[in-house]
Amino acid sequence: MKHYATYSRSQDCFPENAPDTFISGKGCHVTAEDGREFIDWGMGLRAVLLGYCYPAVDEAAKKAIDKGVCFTRSSPYENELREIITQELKLGEECKFGKNGSDATHAAVKLARAYTERDIVLIAEENPFISTADFFIGTTPVNDGIPRDSIQHAYVDTYTYSNMQYGAFPLEQYLRCNHERVAAIILDPATVDITKEKLQYIRDLCDKYGIIMILDETISGFRYDIRGVQGLYGIKPDLACYGKGVANGYAVSIITGRKELFDLGLRGKGNVFLLSGTYFSNTPDLAAAIACIDVLKTWKNSDFEQTAHERLNSTGNVLITFINDLAGRYGLKKHVSIDGFPSCPMMHWKDIRLKTIFDWQMIENSVLMPYIAPCLSHNTNDVLETLSAVDYSFNLVKSALEYEDLDKFIEKNCGNWVEKPVFRKV
Repeated sequence: MKHYATYSRSQDCFPENAPDTFISGKGCHVTAEDGREFIDWGMGLRAVLLGYCYPAVDEAAKKAIDKGVCFTRSSPYENELREIITQELKLGEECKFGKNGSDATHAAVKLARAYTERDIVLIAEENPFISTADFFIGTTPVNDGIPRDSIQHAYVDTYTYSNMQYGAFPLEQYLRCNHERVAAIILDPATVDITKEKLQYIRDLCDKYGIIMILDETISGFRYDIRGVQGLYGIKPDLACYGKGVANGYAVSIITGRKELFDLGLRGKGNVFLLSGTYFSNTPDLAAAIACIDVLKTWKNSDFEQTAHERLNSTGNVLITFINDLAGRYGLKKHVSIDGFPSCPMMHWKDIRLKTIFDWQMIENSVLMPYIAPCLSHNTNDVLETLSAVDYSFNLVKSALEYEDLDKFIEKNCGNWVEKPVFRKV
């Protein structure tokens, strides 16, 4: 495993035949250092929403570079993007920019704690990742380096989103007794069965008990809808965080929300050191975000008269329908399923060894699918080739289940190791 690799990109998250390095990408196709070409569904860990090397975005970034990348004070791009976020899209009354989702979620938690003068943050146990900050990593198996005191005193706690329970108790019963200690409820809508009713339930609980509602729309923002989940369902959080999808792979994240919370991060009004970074206002990234949002607003498919989000959803719906159908044909429904919002479907495997076998055969068929992140560049041929690869891969999974030993099957047919989750003890 490389020390410089992002954990989700590391080799042990892929089968042995996965390419180590990509040297180029165009649309939804990527070329590996060894010359192999793939249809990519991971799309930069779900960050590339339009397609690799999308002309309108890259041209905007190049124009910004020609004028200077990093200044001693602000650039006009910051205010332009702020106006889009706060005035045009109305995602919040104020906003601030970072470089990744963890910047935004960590800042949101600090604001919530400062505003409420409470400590505990509630996270849905179904959410696999919220932040690299201590408040979240302290809840995972890889919590070495986090002060024991902060872990032991449960400044972060979990609830079950699927049934709105806290352990054996209804979530509201827990809050009724403990709300004076709870600063925020934070939710990533992309990794749960998001519904308007459940979102409204959380909003109502937060209003009732003076708790800050934070939507971590790092994945869902701009992908589900140009205004994210809050736009789809009309339910406004106190704070919202955006990242992947904002700038088509350029490094921009956003925290936005109520002005009275943001004022706590202004010198002279509050003592929250909110967000500060040398590169947070780099011009090519902000220019790319402005251009990406413009594409999402104006994109049209002339053949089908689809908007950008209709296209993303139709691609995802085809995959969900046919992959579930193929799983049924091969008798695999007890082992794998695919569901979720169509612009970001999720495959669920009961056994990571079966996922390893599936991923191995997909790669053998020139399709990379560590995640499923439809982009505007995926076309009908890409989808058909992908479904053909899924057919081959499910056939191999079926053969593996008929074998006497999955580990031996992998050793014989799929290299020397099984994929591993990111959050695990050594």
